[in-house]
Amino acid sequence: MPGETIASRFWDNVDALKDRTAMRSREGDVWKDISWREYGDAAREVALGLVSLGVEPRQAVSILSRNRPEWHIADVGGITGGAVTVPVYVTNSPPQVGYVLGHSGTKVAFVEDEDQLLKIEKERDELPGLRHVVIFDGVPSADGFVLTLDELRARGRALQHEQPSLYGSRWRATSPEDTASIVYTSGTTGPPKGAMLTNRNVVFTIWSLMEVVQDPPGEGSRLSFLPLSHIAERVTSHFSQICYGTTVWFAESLDTVARDLAEVHPSVFFAVPRVWEKFYAGIQAKLGQLPEEQRQMAEGAVTVSTAVVEMEQQGEEVGGEMRHGLQMAEERLFGPLRAALGLDRATNLISGAAPINADILTFFHAVGLRVQEVYGQTEDTGPTSLNPPGRVKIGTVGPPLPGVEVRIADDGEILVRGENVFPGYFKDEAATAEMLEGGWMHSGDVGELDEDGYLRITDRKKDLIITAAGKNVAPQELENRLKYHPLVSQAVVIGDRRPYLTALITLDADAAAAFAADQGLGKDDPGALAERPEVMDAVTAGVESVNAQFSRAEQIKKFRVLPRDFLQEEDEITPTLKVRRPAIIEKYGDEIEALYRD
Repeated sequence: MPGETIASRFWDNVDALKDRTAMRSREGDVWKDISWREYGDAAREVALGLVSLGVEPRQAVSILSRNRPEWHIADVGGITGGAVTVPVYVTNSPPQVGYVLGHSGTKVAFVEDEDQLLKIEKERDELPGLRHVVIFDGVPSADGFVLTLDELRARGRALQHEQPSLYGSRWRATSPEDTASIVYTSGTTGPPKGAMLTNRNVVFTIWSLMEVVQDPPGEGSRLSFLPLSHIAERVTSHFSQICYGTTVWFAESLDTVARDLAEVHPSVFFAVPRVWEKFYAGIQAKLGQLPEEQRQMAEGAVTVSTAVVEMEQQGEEVGGEMRHGLQMAEERLFGPLRAALGLDRATNLISGAAPINADILTFFHAVGLRVQEVYGQTEDTGPTSLNPPGRVKIGTVGPPLPGVEVRIADDGEILVRGENVFPGYFKDEAATAEMLEGGWMHSGDVGELDEDGYLRITDRKKDLIITAAGKNVAPQELENRLKYHPLVSQAVVIGDRRPYLTALITLDADAAAAFAADQGLGKDDPGALAERPEVMDAVTAGVESVNAQFSRAEQIKKFRVLPRDFLQEEDEITPTLKVRRPAIIEKYGDEIEALYRD
């Protein structure tokens, strides 16, 4: 609707849903409810509390916390008060946190607890613009720099009493073109870039997404468990809630998702491939534990059902007799399985943020879990395309969402245009011009559109790694820091679609020889030195030093020191000494696979 903003959609739902449940979070074995009325009161108090601390419209406030109701309240309070909110990963290192807060010009930061506060304290001298920190679980500081959330809300209530019309004038003054949030995303080189997302971007994206998802307004439910600092979870369980009145349940932790999911039974469930892979492994393990006769029957049913799915995918007619033969399996195996997982009421099961194996998707479809792949990125507010329920093409990411245009450039790059596309990067005109060249967003991915308009991703134009958990990692930054170590000549970080990062490392021949002489190791060639424990210890120390500068998801878990440096004549490096990543990954495939074996 013309003129709609995040604030207007939020308050429409507060007024309409009032005492209905907006959020549920676990306290021990009990789920505690927060109504829409309570949600609205809390957001108003936070917004005015920020005003009382001197936060002006369009200034930044950051959120450094795991998923919990306070995250939503801080975000909505900031946005409806006219501020720009900046999510920060709780796994970020202190320097990473400091960079995001400093670059965004954050005035007030929300943190979950003392551990997250400590990250800011370590960087405080580098953040002269940071006025206050608001802590969810913790105590205030004597100098007034740290306030509790209760104290902030009390300040907001006091200001509301003094100026009853202030809050309404604040949120009504926001326009669709105003930046609502800056989401920092890893680039292929250098520090992360801040993608500016407007009110229009968010409201349009949720409208477009819900046209496909078709979750009834005010009736849907979500389980929030992936980081809200990632655009995928924020769209799924937060922005969709603001705009469509869904109920959000907060998982206690990533480790409790299976338990929490079995209690929630959400109407829409989004997960990254790594979660779906764990579900798959768990189902396979349970099938393997069945008594022999039951196991054979179950495996036979899955085999027949898989054949049905493959026929459907090919557009072939499936006979009634074949479907009838699966009725018993549906009643005794597939239906109970979905109920046990908590996915029996879901109208949409979605996988995204990284590619997923087509065979796993086929298996899920065979047991009645019709998982839909979604594709997009932060710069277009999350989704570009989505497989529609009932019309999933396995191996594709579906057709573009309503109102979104996709075009394939001459070099195969996927270009996107629509009101979901961001206006640019914060304080980075050059990167913005490159991303939005010619009026289209350049995704950096290569793909093709089939005869039905379904998009298939075939390659990645940029070197950005997306792990199996959906974490974006820029390998060049890690590699460059590894090469600061005097013994290291080259480093190639691997991890695309993998559960963790690994690295192939080569030694600098001259430095290795000097090190050997200093350690009294003789004049071994680099191949022999690569296996010496003294060298391994030195390189390990270097890797650990680099890891300390990055979040856990960006840390290198295992590495291999190769017996020789990369060579231009072996097509491993370019004439300008840049590594040829695809060639190296192909050539050293056995070594890489060894790093991922248990």
